[in-house]
Parts: sequence; structure tokens; C-alpha cells
Amino acid sequence: MPELKRNPEQLHTFVNDGKIKFARGQNLSHQYTVDAQIIITDYSGSLDTVMIPLLQWLNSYEPDLVTDEAVQIEAEILSNTHWDLALTVQLTERVVAKVDCQTGSIDAQHQMPEYPADACPSKSWQLNIKHPGNDDYTLESAWESPA
Repeated sequence: MPELKRNPEQLHTFVNDGKIKFARGQNLSHQYTVDAQIIITDYSGSLDTVMIPLLQWLNSYEPDLVTDEAVQIEAEILSNTHWDLALTVQLTERVVAKVDCQTGSIDAQHQMPEYPADACPSKSWQLNIKHPGNDDYTLESAWESPA
């Protein structure tokens, strides 16, 4: 997002309400679940400039999210042109921990969820938005796809 690139102090991130899901016994595999809160202060851009890259990232890294519960949004209007935006997203991280009782070692590996390969091979993206009253699209943001 160009505005945050120019003013990175506008971006704040927090982790709230974290939980760990695990099973008892020698299986030490577990899953972290946290509510990640992204706050952008004094923002003057389009909501689409924030949401579209976020949704693309969630599609790649959190494919199991319930879509109508995936992102919560709050905003405080500061003026006709600026606002504070708060997004809360539930994120998960899976850890497979294999216990070897013979050697006394535990091998832990963070694993991404398995999901079908994206049919769209593009790695570089541009977000063009047609604002009300305009005839043409305007380049609002550009980014690289998640690896």
C-alpha cells in the first residue's frame, strides 16, 4: 500500500486472544490460533486497497477460514478524508512435533495447510479502482504474491 510505504508509523499490529490446541500424550503436535489485529491510523485511502491484498493473502495462507467470519472490521471516521481502520483476522499456525523416545529428541516443523495450487500464475499484482464519478481506473496499489 503506497500510503503505508510512505508512512509506516500508521500501521500497528497486535495479537489478541491466543489459544493452543493440542492432544495429551507423547504427540506434541499442536496448533496456535490467534486473533491478529491490524490497525491503520489516519488512513485516507480506499478500503479496497487494504482488503484485496489481505484477502489474497488469507486465500493462500488461511484457506480453512470460515469466509463470513474471517475478517472483522471497525472504523472511526476522523474527518471527511481520514479514518482509523481496525481489522481482526483469526490466524492459525500448525506445528508437527515428532517425538523419538529412543534418542530423546523432538523434531518440530511448522507446516502450511495443504490447498490446491492457484490457477493464476501471476506473481506481481496491481490494484486498479474505478471511483464513483470517474470514467477510468486508477492504479491504487501494487504488490508481489505470497511465495
